[in-house]
Amino acid sequence: MRVQKLKIGILEPSNFSEMAIEVLEKCGHISKFDGRNLELFLQDVQVLFVRLSYHIDFSFLNLAPKLQYVCSPTTGHNHLDVGKMKERGISLISLRGHTEFLHNIRATPEHTFGLILALLRNYKIAFSHVGNGEWNRDKLRGEELYRKKVGIIGLGRVGKIVSQYCNIFGAIVSFYDIETFKYNNKLRKKNSVASLIEDSDIVVLCASHNKDSNLILGKNEIKLLSGKFFVNTARGELVDESCLIEAIRSKHFAGVAIDVISKELTIDNVKIWQKLSNEYDNLIVTPHISGATIESMRETELFIANELLREINS
Repeated sequence: MRVQKLKIGILEPSNFSEMAIEVLEKCGHISKFDGRNLELFLQDVQVLFVRLSYHIDFSFLNLAPKLQYVCSPTTGHNHLDVGKMKERGISLISLRGHTEFLHNIRATPEHTFGLILALLRNYKIAFSHVGNGEWNRDKLRGEELYRKKVGIIGLGRVGKIVSQYCNIFGAIVSFYDIETFKYNNKLRKKNSVASLIEDSDIVVLCASHNKDSNLILGKNEIKLLSGKFFVNTARGELVDESCLIEAIRSKHFAGVAIDVISKELTIDNVKIWQKLSNEYDNLIVTPHISGATIESMRETELFIANELLREINS
């Protein structure tokens, strides 16, 4: 069957997979956004390849009257107005649900695990300590992951892999998940978020997020995190952020590491977290880089490009 030739726009073309480009060229004619005149760029685009720097909402979609497909190499959709896309008849091609493929995409679990170690070993302070011309190891005594009690909220793809990493290091791993499924007998299942937190030294949020998701960590759960380590590489919207910020300022935690915040595209909220990061040595903030590795972005962009080719060829 002959493939329909479409006008394809790549919204964030920096370091875009060359292999994915080769596949997209079979689908149609490619244009790359150069950062100028978004309205003109979107005017004739039928397929739009996005990452995370834009919120594809009502006003954005109105600039693209011919849009038929949105391609997003992500499992999360909170940067997309999925409801509006459905109203417009725009098909979404993303990574959500492709569990077999995603099993070998390890960027987010690796970053999550790295943040756990960074908190325990005071890496943030150590880096600046040497950079400031100091060399005093006694100021930087950390803790070991071995025999620590790690609680994972959400035992999906990321949570399962993180639990494996923690097990290998000799941690005692518990989890809480709203779904019922078979799990590794090395893990301990908890019946609530509260009981998980109470029995953990380190709490890691790995749960998925969608438009119907409720807060997982509210005021009461954050209160239970007193003196503990907390890591979030899931979504900022799953946490009561005002309570989290207040708790950080009151030195409530042993340490906090987050890769996600709510309203990530809102500069005012970014500035709040930048300021907090500068003020508290036990707070690590990374700019949503958990999935941003050369390997994972190359593989996921290629996968989505092939999914698009399959879709339009069918």
